[in-house]
Amino acid sequence: MSENDFIIDIHCHPNLKSFNSGHPKPAKNLWERIYHKIDRNSFAKQIEKLSKKVLKASQSNLDELVTGDVRVINISLYPIEKGFLHLRNVPKFLIGGNRIDVMQEVVTGYDLKKLAYLRKTYNYYDDLLEEYEYIKNSQGKSPDGKHTFVIANNYKELKAALQKKNTIVAIMSIEGAHVFGTGSPDVEKLNEEDHKLLLTKHIQKVKNWEHPPFTINLAHHFWNQLSGHSTSFKPPIGALINQNKGKDKGITPLGWHVIRELLSKKNGKRILIDTKHMSVAARKEYFAFIQNYNFVNPDDRIPVVCSHTAVNGFQTLDSSIKQKDVPAKAKNHRFYRWSINTSNEEIQLIHESQGLIGLMLDKGNLGGVNAVQKISAINDVIKQKEEFCKLFWDNAFQIVKAVGDKSGWDIIALGSDFDGSITHLDPYETSSKLPEFKTDLIEFLEMNDYQKDLWYKYKPERLVHKIMQENAMNFYEKFFI
Repeated sequence: MSENDFIIDIHCHPNLKSFNSGHPKPAKNLWERIYHKIDRNSFAKQIEKLSKKVLKASQSNLDELVTGDVRVINISLYPIEKGFLHLRNVPKFLIGGNRIDVMQEVVTGYDLKKLAYLRKTYNYYDDLLEEYEYIKNSQGKSPDGKHTFVIANNYKELKAALQKKNTIVAIMSIEGAHVFGTGSPDVEKLNEEDHKLLLTKHIQKVKNWEHPPFTINLAHHFWNQLSGHSTSFKPPIGALINQNKGKDKGITPLGWHVIRELLSKKNGKRILIDTKHMSVAARKEYFAFIQNYNFVNPDDRIPVVCSHTAVNGFQTLDSSIKQKDVPAKAKNHRFYRWSINTSNEEIQLIHESQGLIGLMLDKGNLGGVNAVQKISAINDVIKQKEEFCKLFWDNAFQIVKAVGDKSGWDIIALGSDFDGSITHLDPYETSSKLPEFKTDLIEFLEMNDYQKDLWYKYKPERLVHKIMQENAMNFYEKFFI
């Protein structure tokens, strides 16, 4: 592991497969490489084939991070939403026995008993506490005694931990504010005032953690009574999962209450809002709030974080949602056009707030459907790598073009979303491949002088360093306090 030229990943899930590896207790630890259980029966094999674009092994377990020189991660807690477990429109051939469980076991890598338990229970907050304790108790030496895993609470602790050799440092984050007590049948019956009290209590307890989160996504895949969400699931999974309730709505009064509680410094440390997964309507409302707050409070700026995303090529937020997010919308363009990705206007607003954008390593979000299919069909590994590097750079260059000057390079980071059931870039399937990806990105620019006018006299090596480490560290120094 390199002690100085290391990588930072501002969004990954090394905990998801390991935490959900057994019930009532996890069977695996954060260091282990976990392979999805795929029985020899024909049904499990069929599901494996249908979901072949999702890697059937852990991508960012701590051993993979060590191999990949990833020394800092924003580790994302995610109590799985029940909408993900209750499928609709399941074809008849899938019905019967435990076939739905088997399908989800194959796709997610979660233990069958844990999936059954999660489907029966509806207490996201208790799930969050268990997952947090699991990660907190995972601190310490690796099984071979050669490396150490620690959690940092601020930039000072982060810097101190990085001075120690062979240490991986985690920064806590949460994906989805449903964890505070929303989106379940019981809490949906509460009146607004009682619900606010419940949310306030849970937020206060999380802020009192030994390691409170640095960021949290207000929305995720499903309606949580706080904010509308964007369409995120694509075919064929999108046909089985119902995201319609609350989709594309704005921020609710409960949502504004949660936002203010999270951003407040009067009840503990500020927790930044991660805008990934919020609907366009909700993002517009949040951006307006942030612009006004930062104008009135220039010495207490709140940055906008979008931890794992790609660009959609639209000029404005409104234009990105003018057409519904259906497969045809994303088919023929270089970029993936759905509104879950960032438009030029959104990039400008994040830049204005001194925020940060994490580019994800999901080919299905980095590129349009036809573009990605063509790249994935390339048999020559070297040529395929070049094309994936070009696609990644196209997303980065679009961010710089949207900003319009050199400072566009200051807001780009890496937010891989590894272990988030992504469709990874074929040659770079795990965190261990990130050093290779870095080298390939540099060589692609050097060999092709690709869009050199947008380099702003930076050398390729510096551009990659900014994305893979420097920008995130600068962001932590300003706001991780």
